[in-house]
Amino acid sequence: MGKAIQDNNFLYNILSPLVQFGTRCHYHHFVVRGMENLPKDGAYIFAPCHQQALMEPLAVLNIAPKPPVFLARADIFAKPTVRAILTFLKIMPVYRIRDGKENLSKNNDIFDRSRDVLLDGYPLCLMAEGRHNNRHHLLPLVKGMFRIAGETQRKLGDHPLYILPTGIDFDEYERPYSNLVVNIGKPIPVKPFMETFESNEPVALNQMREALTSALRPLMHDIRSDAHYEEILTLCNIANPTFRKAGHLRNNAWNRFCMRQQIAQKVDARETAADAGFEPLMEKVRSFKALCRSLHIGEKCIAEHGGFVSTLLMFLVFVAFISAVVIVPQVRWIVLFMLLCFPVPFMPTYLIPKKIIKDSQFRSSINFGIRFVFSILYGIVISIVVACCGGMWMSRLADIGAWWGLVAVALVHIEAVMAGPMVNALKWLGSNCQYWFLRLVSPRKMRVLTTLQKELAEEV
Repeated sequence: MGKAIQDNNFLYNILSPLVQFGTRCHYHHFVVRGMENLPKDGAYIFAPCHQQALMEPLAVLNIAPKPPVFLARADIFAKPTVRAILTFLKIMPVYRIRDGKENLSKNNDIFDRSRDVLLDGYPLCLMAEGRHNNRHHLLPLVKGMFRIAGETQRKLGDHPLYILPTGIDFDEYERPYSNLVVNIGKPIPVKPFMETFESNEPVALNQMREALTSALRPLMHDIRSDAHYEEILTLCNIANPTFRKAGHLRNNAWNRFCMRQQIAQKVDARETAADAGFEPLMEKVRSFKALCRSLHIGEKCIAEHGGFVSTLLMFLVFVAFISAVVIVPQVRWIVLFMLLCFPVPFMPTYLIPKKIIKDSQFRSSINFGIRFVFSILYGIVISIVVACCGGMWMSRLADIGAWWGLVAVALVHIEAVMAGPMVNALKWLGSNCQYWFLRLVSPRKMRVLTTLQKELAEEV
């Protein structure tokens, strides 16, 4: 009998912590809430929303106490090499009608293996929507998860099985060093649905689907409107500071996420209620967006910009640092050595998938893969090179010979942790310099833009 996908794998155990570390470094803030909701008395299925290809599974990998097994769409398993890699990563294929009716019977084996994963005490992870969606919007859930849940609970008998609703939110989809929020909800026990499952399976599947849908929506940033999605998303961003200030909340990733939720719910409710002021509000948002495009300035920058004094002080600190790099040899060598050890933070790798990957939901995953693989290979090579040559050309700092190789390895990890705050500080400085420069050269348009932002925040 072959080795089960959930069985212990030595190489996987070595790489998994590296991948988890890389995932956390890929984000500025990686926020997890609700870990206390992980069931301790039974098996469970992670059921996250799905807005990116690989990034949600990586998020789940970071919070699961045991290595989870994932189910993914079967078409990505087409090539044997890719299939072998995905199997090594503990990912199994699920076949859909678009993969051909003749392949649907293969799901019987996949469902059996999924049950075995849960019976062995390992978490299973299925993307609740069955397909990804690059919008903050919950799609209709597919039934495969609930069929697996019902059949597994049948085998477990009195031992409980849970479905674990997991909201995952990205404040930006494609650029690295944005924020990620993982919000774990209360587990949904499968046993209460089993009586209906035994007598009328379709009804039970629908009941489980409705229960998970109701549990997921409060855990994520869910904009229900299709027609006005972009306008509502803009409101979620530009009204955020006003809502935080009204609630006396700090400016952090969790509070920004919670405020985006609240704003989306309020505006969606106005659309549903056919509020007379809704369409004028949307028209004003469109005017705001058009003016931002004409000035080539980010929408968030108008609402979240720093003060003139803080921007000036930050700019002076930056200028002083660059001057020190140019003038002081020791500072210059330290900075150059740090850049040599880990240049990845300043590489615009997100532009590579943007040019070649049409499916925008895959771009962040491809970008992460490029940065992760390149970091590992580059870290190995640079540590060897520095160990061999450091004693010759690093004598300006200290003559410690081959020990420079270990210094390089340490710097790779330290700089990976520092990359998010450092890059975002530079982005903050750049966007604020642009804001105050535009206030100087286009004062009339900027006054209109600032007034619009304040009016929109108040109207929400």
